[in-house]
Amino acid sequence: MEATGVSEAARVVYEVFARHRSIRKYVKKPLPEEHVSLIMEAARRAPTDATLHLWSAVRVVDDGVRRRIADAIGQKHVYEAGEFFIFLADFYRLKRLLEYRGEELGRVDRALLVFAAIDAGLAAENMVVMAEALGYGTCFIGGVQNAAELIIELLGLPEKTYPLFGLTIGYPAEDPPLRPRLPPDLLFHTDRYRGYTSEDLARAYEAMASYSRRRDWLRILKRYVAKGGYFEARSEEMWRLLRKQGFSL
Repeated sequence: MEATGVSEAARVVYEVFARHRSIRKYVKKPLPEEHVSLIMEAARRAPTDATLHLWSAVRVVDDGVRRRIADAIGQKHVYEAGEFFIFLADFYRLKRLLEYRGEELGRVDRALLVFAAIDAGLAAENMVVMAEALGYGTCFIGGVQNAAELIIELLGLPEKTYPLFGLTIGYPAEDPPLRPRLPPDLLFHTDRYRGYTSEDLARAYEAMASYSRRRDWLRILKRYVAKGGYFEARSEEMWRLLRKQGFSL
């Protein structure tokens, strides 16, 4: 970071962001409990829309439960990491709070699911920054969606809750390279959204080429978001489980 007029504290924070990598190999060793408390407190201090606290997180410490989840989603680092959290969209707590004072939860699920995902993401990112500042490695686990129904059962999740993603934290057993990112001008717009030229799109593919073993980002995009891709198939199952969990959609 070479910008002038930047405090030492800001430089330290930037360095945490600049060296972030997703860690998928860990030394299976518990974190000091005081560090876990600091990491969880960082999440608690995250912004939350309208003070609604639309998220919860389950700290999964049971080795058997961890292994079942890791096996179900095919990601062994879920078991090997020192800590594993599953973040939830949580309207159950709101429902109970309202009932406690004689009120009823409205038909808010469609709108609040967006804010719940934002709240959970902000809380989890706070945990990542705190954990990495302490020297640990982290990885977001979107694969939780591949075993959402099993996770609902294993964690005893009540109505109006849904597992969004997981987060591993632990002692790194690998030192992977930094992943590529799109150029700033393809992510940030000024005043108005600007369309992308053919040259812009070519630069995007060039910038992200190293993410694919065959140096073609299209392979990743096709796998996940093109017609017939992962998220097309995943969407119907997600909505089915949300309805099963009592969400009005």
